[in-house]
Amino acid sequence: MPPNYSVSSPLSQSQKDIWALISTGLSVSKIADKLKTTRQYVNQTRLITEAKLSTTLLDVAQVNDLQVTKLYPKQAILLGYHPALKRKAIITYTTNHGLKVWYWHDNPQEVTDPAFLTQTRQYLIDIAKERGIEIQDAENIHPAKLAHTIFCQLIPELKG
Repeated sequence: MPPNYSVSSPLSQSQKDIWALISTGLSVSKIADKLKTTRQYVNQTRLITEAKLSTTLLDVAQVNDLQVTKLYPKQAILLGYHPALKRKAIITYTTNHGLKVWYWHDNPQEVTDPAFLTQTRQYLIDIAKERGIEIQDAENIHPAKLAHTIFCQLIPELKG
């Protein structure tokens, strides 16, 4: 049976499971206890997963012509810049959505497609949940504001 992963979701199921638990802030010991395995296995899987995600994030940046500003392997986030579009871009990995590229928009209020806004909001809420970020009333916040709130917590360079 071939492996069940792709560029958009480059991890095996066991790597996804461990990554999801690490992303929420659980310690290696607690993850090992929860999965009934060794700390060494969890730690090795974490290191392999970080390397695999880092390589994939860099590949996606290259394919999208992004200049890499900063790579955050422990968070599976890449901050980049698209020189032709003159926009910041963020590439993220979540276990629910795989890899996604987020471009900063100058006038996000111009985006009014309800289906797109709902899908984008859910993606952002999932990122926040997976990273342990609590946002009150997130379902009623415009995705652009939600993205700014979440990404500023995850990427220190965006706060300025």
